[in-house]
This record gives sequence, structure tokens and C-alpha cells, in this order.
Amino acid sequence: MPVATGRSAARTRRRVPRAKREEQMVEAATRIFGQRGYHEASMDEIALACGITKPMLYAYFDSKEGLLVACMDKGERLLEEAVGTAVLGARTPEQRLWRGLVAVFEFFDEHPDLFTIAYATTLSSATFAEAAERGRTAMSRLLTELFVDTAIGAGVDADAARESEPLAHALTGATIAVLAWSAGRPDEPRELHALRLMNFAWMGMRNLVQGELWVPATDDEEEASS
Repeated sequence: MPVATGRSAARTRRRVPRAKREEQMVEAATRIFGQRGYHEASMDEIALACGITKPMLYAYFDSKEGLLVACMDKGERLLEEAVGTAVLGARTPEQRLWRGLVAVFEFFDEHPDLFTIAYATTLSSATFAEAAERGRTAMSRLLTELFVDTAIGAGVDADAARESEPLAHALTGATIAVLAWSAGRPDEPRELHALRLMNFAWMGMRNLVQGELWVPATDDEEEASS
């Protein structure tokens, strides 16, 4: 049986379609960035994990930062797909929101490296900042749509529904915070964290529906109550 030489092995590597090769690089980089941190990871290490040379890695991504951004963008797309799939078939807006929240927690439970890259990595560059903002905007857009639909389904009229948008953004921030908090509590069910946030959101919507909005007391009212 003929033995492959170094030259023939190189030709075999080159036969891998470009899109497939790029996917392999992004997957390896996601794992290494997530486990070791962006600053500790090296392009040599990522190239070795892919079974390629560092020059080939740079032929696809001109910098380590560019590779990081590619990982973040892929994570954003995968999250949108996961949430979109989860809410299919939901019979009510309320059920859509619940399924969406559960999907977010399940997604990052299955892909912890993507959470680390997107929300626990700091890098002082405009390119990274733009990518991070895209990711946060994507999650905010997903949850805002589900939240507003749920508010309208619960009886909030169209004008009042606009009041729920700031709550939806708050829900996004709370979701990210709880995801980070829950990372140190792997034994707790992800559905439990989603349930806590669902109740947090539901109480806010219930007050909107019932018109029970909190307003600060006037000076006279504060004096009268003292």
C-alpha cells in the first residue's frame, strides 16, 4: 500500500473546500478562545488544533482579532437559529417568550465558549466593540420582539406596548447577567433560571395591563405620609 508523502498530504489538505476549512478554524478558535481566553490563546495553537500551518490560518483571517470576530458572528447566527427553532409551533405569545428564554439558556449551556467570547472578553478596539454590540443587539432584538408580542397578547394596547420595550431591554441585560451568574452553578436546571426571568418579565407586563404603574410621590405626599 502506498504511503502518503508530506507533499501528497499537503495536497489532501488543500482539497478541503474553503468554506469547510474556515468552519474548522472558527470552531477550533471558539474552543480555544473560550477555554484559554483571547489574550492567552495564540494563532500557533489554533493552527495546530486545525492541523494546518499558521500562514494558512492567516490566509483566511488577517489577524487574531479578525478570527475572534468571526467566532462572535457565528455565535450570533447560531443563537438566532436556536431561538427561531424553539418558538416554532408556540400557540401563544406567552409560550413564545417562555420557549425563547429557555432556548437562550440551553444554547449557552451547550456552547459556554461562545458566551465567554461574546460577554466575558474585553478588547479595546473599534472592530471588537462593533462585533460585541452586534451580538448584544441581536439578543435584544430577539427578546424585545418576543416580549412585546407577549405584552400585546396579554392585553396591552399598541401605545402601551411601546412602554414595554425598555423592559425588554432590561430583560436582555438581566438574561446576560443571570447567564454569567449561573455559570458557577452548573447543577441548577437552566429552566429554573428561565423561569425566574419569565416571572420577572410577567410581573412587569401584568402591571402594564392593569395600569398599575409606579410614580414617585410628590413632596406634599411624602410630607403627609411622614
